[in-house]
Amino acid sequence: MLFSSESAAGLDFTGGAAATSTLITFLLGLGIVFIGLIALILIIKVMGAIMRASGKKKTKAVPPVEAEKPAAVPVPEGDMGEIKAAVAAVIATMLGESVSGIRIVSFKKVD
Repeated sequence: MLFSSESAAGLDFTGGAAATSTLITFLLGLGIVFIGLIALILIIKVMGAIMRASGKKKTKAVPPVEAEKPAAVPVPEGDMGEIKAAVAAVIATMLGESVSGIRIVSFKKVD
């Protein structure tokens, strides 16, 4: 026997009784886990319904806010070569290439 407390309690887990006991323990554990998961799903669904209901009430009371247009960034009057180099560096970084690997044909100011 593996445990002395088993023999003291009059339990003898040998042969088919051991397999039956193991199967019962496995099924009880599996059942408890699935009951817990189902309970979590139900709790989350109820909370979602409550949040949707409370969210609808608040959206009616709050008027929509219009987004302001961002202020235009003034272009410095300095060297345009520096500005073109900075733009080329940003484009090269976004493309994942070196600056010498890209060719910029022209720059146009967009209003």
